[in-house]
Amino acid sequence: MKSIIKKSGAIILLTIIVLSLLTSCTSPAETTTPVETTTPPTTPVTTPATTPPVTTTPTTIEIIDQAGREVTLEKIPESIISLSPSNTEILFALGLGDKVVGVTQYCNYPEEAQEKTKIGGFSATDIDVSIEQIVAIGPDLILATETHLNEVVPKLEEFLPETTVIVLLTSTESFDVVFEAIEMVGEATGTGEQAAQIVSEMSERIQAVTDVTDNLTESEKPKVFYIVWHEPIFAIGGGTLGNTLIEAAGGVNIFADTEGSPMTDLETIIDRNPDVILGSLGVGTGADLAYQFVLTDERLSGVNARINDQVYPVNTDLYGRPGPRLVEALEELAALLHPELFP
Repeated sequence: MKSIIKKSGAIILLTIIVLSLLTSCTSPAETTTPVETTTPPTTPVTTPATTPPVTTTPTTIEIIDQAGREVTLEKIPESIISLSPSNTEILFALGLGDKVVGVTQYCNYPEEAQEKTKIGGFSATDIDVSIEQIVAIGPDLILATETHLNEVVPKLEEFLPETTVIVLLTSTESFDVVFEAIEMVGEATGTGEQAAQIVSEMSERIQAVTDVTDNLTESEKPKVFYIVWHEPIFAIGGGTLGNTLIEAAGGVNIFADTEGSPMTDLETIIDRNPDVILGSLGVGTGADLAYQFVLTDERLSGVNARINDQVYPVNTDLYGRPGPRLVEALEELAALLHPELFP
């Protein structure tokens, strides 16, 4: 009897021990807390992050210039020749003066441009532009104009097949064409950001003027005669930057009904009776001859501009070059025509 009791007690004891062990190993998940361990963690296996494919800046630059020509640059140019004063001003404004290796004899701004090698004048023929000298220099880029399309550009392409020639327009009436030229040079030379900044600043300054002059009535706009030369008399007509400047500055060009730079006569000028006369300075070697003519010629003494002392000299380089300084001409002219609005 005692042995049975002992066996039964042993079985009960063993059952209690097993149950206690099972209970300690299967406690509810929600009561389980992580235990910090000092065992060094195993190095995790990392999967490389997905990254975009590596791209390189293309060295080839393709441009359709302002003459509609498709041109290609294989690299950012290190040496540049300019065939017009306005092109030279654009290059220097973009901070590319150190890359300019040749300019025309008329490239007088900025002062540093006058120190550059002269490759001739600004003409439609190679009699004036030294093809031989340009070939000897061998630049990476040449900035030409529509003036050079027929004779100069073909010869440059023939003798310098590795050189890119970009044609920019100088005969335009549009600020937008000027902006496009600046941006095009920026794209071709790797100075796109600088070009965009210049264009943005010019646009803002132009708008600051036109926001005022656009509200003028026709009667509030003075009639303007802009003389280019006096023997014979040439005026600034329609379809020109000079005409655009006059209109944007709040004036009416008395020769807007013509195109380009028409030849005219004293009788026509007197009949149209300008309120303001602008006399060109620095046309060719003429210094201020055109300005002195309209200022002193007795036959013009009866027009409104002379009676009211509204005859002004204007810098032809500033008013006639399609470049970054054009906005300075507009601001100056607006102040001449409307000093009460632009003190």
